[in-house]
Amino acid sequence: MDILSEIISYGHIENKLMYPHRNPGMEIVLVERGHLEWAVENIPEILNPGMVFFTLPWQAHGSLHVREPRNKIYYTLFALDQPYEEPTEGICMPPALGFSSSEEEMLARVFTSSQRHAWPASDLLKAMFPELIQRLDRASTVDQAGARALLRTIIVELANIISNAPLAQQFVSPTIQRVRTFLKSLPQCMDQPWRLDKMAEDCGVKRTQFAKITKQLTGYPPTQYLNRIRFKRACELLRNSDMSITDIAFECGYNTSQYFTETFKKNARITPSEYRRHLPDLNAIMRVNWNYPERRSIADEHQRASRFRKKK
Repeated sequence: MDILSEIISYGHIENKLMYPHRNPGMEIVLVERGHLEWAVENIPEILNPGMVFFTLPWQAHGSLHVREPRNKIYYTLFALDQPYEEPTEGICMPPALGFSSSEEEMLARVFTSSQRHAWPASDLLKAMFPELIQRLDRASTVDQAGARALLRTIIVELANIISNAPLAQQFVSPTIQRVRTFLKSLPQCMDQPWRLDKMAEDCGVKRTQFAKITKQLTGYPPTQYLNRIRFKRACELLRNSDMSITDIAFECGYNTSQYFTETFKKNARITPSEYRRHLPDLNAIMRVNWNYPERRSIADEHQRASRFRKKK
């Protein structure tokens, strides 16, 4: 038997589009960069950089948008002790992970009773996830044995995060709070010609410190984060207004409509005009998929993982 036969698929990928679906196992995702709006059973959950997300086999989940802007995630999908197509409180982890009966009861209680699926990841979990993927890639006997130990610890750490979430207290320095407040205000003034020096000056911090804190909070360098929120606002205006492409470009802080079109296409992989033109059809597809979420088989997941690896 393969030493990691419980792993169905895994990877470090950009998730461009995630139609609603159910997995043939339990999935855990760590967001490295990007701000994703996913949902479980059509209930929205926001995933920011540094957040961990999980689903159980019967839980339909997917993106709320027809196109996901640039992102990067770590993920692992692993089989439980048996297929679970209907909700149950009695799930069990893969036998190879060696959990005791009392540990299985605790894990089942935590994961099946959780009302949320997206949580701030601990430093330990952030460190372990990339290491898990690297060891699975190397695939030697010792690396896979280590991967199994890491997966076991990740599951326990996630249960610990969920169990202790109401008690979590994190000190936020005044400097970090100033940067956080500034970043939250950017959507209201994105039409200004922001530069790194000006943003740092408005926060009262040095540019290197501002850049470091911004990346810590958002997963992006400051300029990329500004482009990110400009893109998001442009999508909203394309969906919900009759404004021209040129007016939307200026509204969102782009100097020219040509530069806006080039930047938008890098994020959405289609032009603003194409996005607006095809949006009704794409939204209709999403509505149908939420009514009839795809149930993926293990073979389906193996094929998807193979496609992801070929794109590297």
